[in-house]
Amino acid sequence: MRMKKFLIFAAAIAISVACAKISDVSSTSNEGTQIGFGTWAPKLTRAEARVQGTSTFLAGDTFAVYGYKDKSNDSDPKTVFDDVVVTASGSPVDAWDYDNHRFWDSNYDKYIFYAISPSAIGTAATVDPQTGEVTSATITFAGDDNDVLVADKKIVNKTDGSGNFNSWGTVHIVFNHAASLVDFKVKKAPSLTDATVKVSAFGLTQIENAGVMSVDDDYDNTFPDATAGHPNISWSTDTKAPYGPADGVTPVDISSPITVAEDTAFNPASPTTPAASTFLINSLVVKPQTFGATGNAASQQLSITYTIDALGTGVDVVEHTSILYLADFDIVDDADQEDTKVASWAPGKHYTFYITIDAHDIKFNAEITDWTAVSGYHYLTN
Repeated sequence: MRMKKFLIFAAAIAISVACAKISDVSSTSNEGTQIGFGTWAPKLTRAEARVQGTSTFLAGDTFAVYGYKDKSNDSDPKTVFDDVVVTASGSPVDAWDYDNHRFWDSNYDKYIFYAISPSAIGTAATVDPQTGEVTSATITFAGDDNDVLVADKKIVNKTDGSGNFNSWGTVHIVFNHAASLVDFKVKKAPSLTDATVKVSAFGLTQIENAGVMSVDDDYDNTFPDATAGHPNISWSTDTKAPYGPADGVTPVDISSPITVAEDTAFNPASPTTPAASTFLINSLVVKPQTFGATGNAASQQLSITYTIDALGTGVDVVEHTSILYLADFDIVDDADQEDTKVASWAPGKHYTFYITIDAHDIKFNAEITDWTAVSGYHYLTN
C-alpha cells in the first residue's frame, strides 16, 4: 500500500489592537490628553485570558508597550514607555489600562510604539524602546500554553502630511503571531470505504521546542500601511522534544484506537480540498523552524500506527507502523510527493498536515490454460 502525505496552507493570523481610550484631564501647557490603549473584539461570553492559538483578546490578557516621542527631524528622542504592562478588562473587552498614565506632549511631533504580548514575554526580554529590537529569554513551547505576539511598529504623528493637526486620540496597534500553529489530521481514501481504519498511536519527534526570539530594528515600513512597520522575527534553536495527541490546545484522546474518517473527495488524478478527516493533534502552538533533510535521524518526523480491517468484521486485521519525515510533505493532495515541499513552519502561519491512508487488497481470479493440440502421424504400407 501507499501512504500519501501533504499539507494545506492556511492564511497567516493577525491580531489588531485598536483605538486608544482617551479622557480629558488637567494638563500642563505641553501635556494633553492621556495616552490610552484599547481593543476591538467580537462579543465574548467568558472573562479569561485568550485561548492559545486564537486571535481574540479576552479580559486578563496583557501586553508590554514600549515607545518614545521625537521631533520630526528625529533630533530629540525621549523614551515614554518601557516595559509598561497594559491589561484588558470587560467582557467583551472594552478597556485596557496601565499604571502611571502618560500624556501626549504637544511639543513633540510624533510618537513611535512597539508592543509584545503576553507582557511577561516582553518584561523578561531585552527590548530597546527606541528601535523595537528584541532579544527574548529562552521560550519553551509546551504545545498548548505559549502564543507569542509581536506588534507592528506604529508611528502617530501630530499633524498630517499637509500640516493639519491630528487628534492624538487614536493608537492602532496590530499584533502578529510570532509562533506557528499546527494541526495533524488523518483520512482514508475511498478505496477503503468498506474497511474500518483505526489509529492506535501517533507522535512527533525531533521537534524544536525552545529558542530565543529576536526582532531586529528593520521594520518594513510598507506593511500594513505607510506608518506601520512589520516586525522581522527570527528564532534560535535550543532544544528538541516530542509532541503527542494530548499536547495540542484541544487534546485528542487516543488512549483507545480512533476511527479514521473517509475523504470521499480524494482523487489522486484531480486533487481537491479534503471532504473529511480526523484530528491527530489539534492546535499545537510551536516554535517556527526549518525542516531537516529526509533520512536524517535528527530531522523532524512522525510515527503513526494504524490498522486496516478490510471487511469491518474484526477478523484478519492488519497493523502497520510508518515513519514519515515532515520534509516530505508537499502542498498537493495527490498520490506522489513530487510537488513543492512545505519546508518549514513560519511565524504567523497555521498549517494543517493531512495523512491519507490508502490500500488496495490483493485479489485473485483464475483460468485454466486449455489443452494444447498436438497431432501424431505414422504411415504403414504392406
